[in-house]
Amino acid sequence: MRKIVVLSMVLSLFFLGCHKDGIYNPKEKIKTIYLQWENEPKELDQKWTWEKELLTAIELFHNNTSQGFVHFTYEKKRLVKIETPWGNTINIKYDGRHYDSLEELYPDGRTRSTIKFSHDKNKISKMEMKFYNYDEGFEKKSKNDVISIMEPFFPAEFTQSLKKTKSNMKNEAVYTSETTTTFTYDGDNLKEMKSEGEDSDGTSWNDNYTYINHDKKSNPKYRFILGNDESGYALGVTSKNNPIEVRNLYSYQDEGSASKDIFTSNSTIKYEYVYDGKFPVEAKKIVRYDDGYNYQHTTFYEYQ
Repeated sequence: MRKIVVLSMVLSLFFLGCHKDGIYNPKEKIKTIYLQWENEPKELDQKWTWEKELLTAIELFHNNTSQGFVHFTYEKKRLVKIETPWGNTINIKYDGRHYDSLEELYPDGRTRSTIKFSHDKNKISKMEMKFYNYDEGFEKKSKNDVISIMEPFFPAEFTQSLKKTKSNMKNEAVYTSETTTTFTYDGDNLKEMKSEGEDSDGTSWNDNYTYINHDKKSNPKYRFILGNDESGYALGVTSKNNPIEVRNLYSYQDEGSASKDIFTSNSTIKYEYVYDGKFPVEAKKIVRYDDGYNYQHTTFYEYQ
């Protein structure tokens, strides 16, 4: 009996150590995603293209109309490049088995953003991000930053907070912002995400997510680099199981304003799932804010 227990522990450590960042090969592969907001019709959101075990492209839709493709490039089955419908390129580098850094470039080759990853054992423990926007053509290019180009993958509350931050920008030759996000885990599931940021306009913010519990089923986006459904400051960080309840505390302060008021927002995110076997085919997301504002939408998954 003791030999069996020891062997099980050794095998567990072996399989844990075998995982490499940049490899996403779920047992059930997403084919199509639909999105339905409350009291609205269900609409096509994404179509995923696979070549055997590799995700090669995602076609994005808005109002059931194609917005173009996100393309994924691999070397030895590891993701090394993401290309967007707007011409931006995201290059990914590795340190052994782990993500090391990410750089996103404008079509003209200028750096738009950089991300440096830190790890604790086999998990991402910290991400240090820096974003750049240039004064000329700012309004045209602002939609092409590393976060905004991936907005179809991120939740409404996150993109809304980005718009509030962008509304405070002043005209500068180069606008910069820096964000540090730390992650703690409960086994293979996220326990907490804490983001702290500051930009060159004097705005600072904190964005904290606490995961109360998860189900026992499989998350179809586990280990997908754009798979976190709570925060865009979590590239490559997902839970093995599906979250059931998440609490968010967001705050920001604009030091450049006359009042220097601190804005805070508390919300609770709850998920309700319909499963087919071990994977969800429907995920209803219900977001309720302390000020009484709330919304909900349902994501529908079809698999290959």
